Amino acid sequence: MINILTFDIEDWYHPNLAEKELLADLPPEDRVEAPTLRILNMLEQTGNKATFFVVGDVAEKFPHLVREMVDRGHEVSSHGYRHNLVYDYTKAQFETDIRESVSLLEDITKSQILGYRAPSWSLGRTTTPWAWEVLHEHGFIYDSSLYPFKTFLYGDNGSPRFNYELPLAKSVSLREFPPSVADVFGKRLPFSGGFFFRVIPYFFIKQAMKQYNRQNQPAIIYLHPWEIDIDQPRIKVNAKHDFILYANIERTEKKLLRLLKEFNFVSIRDYYSLTSETLPTSPQAAVAQTGPQF
Repeated sequence: MINILTFDIEDWYHPNLAEKELLADLPPEDRVEAPTLRILNMLEQTGNKATFFVVGDVAEKFPHLVREMVDRGHEVSSHGYRHNLVYDYTKAQFETDIRESVSLLEDITKSQILGYRAPSWSLGRTTTPWAWEVLHEHGFIYDSSLYPFKTFLYGDNGSPRFNYELPLAKSVSLREFPPSVADVFGKRLPFSGGFFFRVIPYFFIKQAMKQYNRQNQPAIIYLHPWEIDIDQPRIKVNAKHDFILYANIERTEKKLLRLLKEFNFVSIRDYYSLTSETLPTSPQAAVAQTGPQF
């Protein structure tokens, strides 16, 4: 059974718990390149592929890193241009952010950018109902922003757990690829990335992935390069946010490598191909595309 692997390529200072005033006394140091290269090497070592959702700020500073992803057979998608929360944007501001992100990434990769993931999962059916129309208008065929578990910062317990068609106006749709959450006695429990991946025991993550696969569904995993960077500057936040940002970072790389050795992963783009679906290449084609069916 194939699963889907994704990485949000952002630096240590990009997480939205890291308010700008908290960064003022820290060194203006870019650290994303080294951990991203270690991730690329782990993927090559284990024969896995991934989708890299790249922040425009990172792509602008490290275009060679984005090209390296493409050269190694991975998919590059958009994580916005400035890693700002989408629900703090107006529609016009979001359109500008998307347009700049797509233009930059397509110039670097020389290919169409097919997917989007909002910074900190900050799209919502009630908070940003206009966002998916903007994505469609800019050529995206899929989104991966609706977290199917409610937290204080993001998420929606009413969203489906498996990938699905997200209907838009005028008979248009985008495919939604949500991060995976386990079903434990009828309750949802996140396990598939970020803080949850770092703190939840590996045996539970493994069993949760097998639960998805038994239902003929791909588990969708996500991580960030800074989550394997143990020497990054530490942002002075309250105890709760410190735990969310840094818990078990020293163990994450080893945990990720174990996962890569025990499961098979592909990018979202390649998932379309491996499920015998025709990959849309334009908004017009996406209208007719129904995505993988189960």
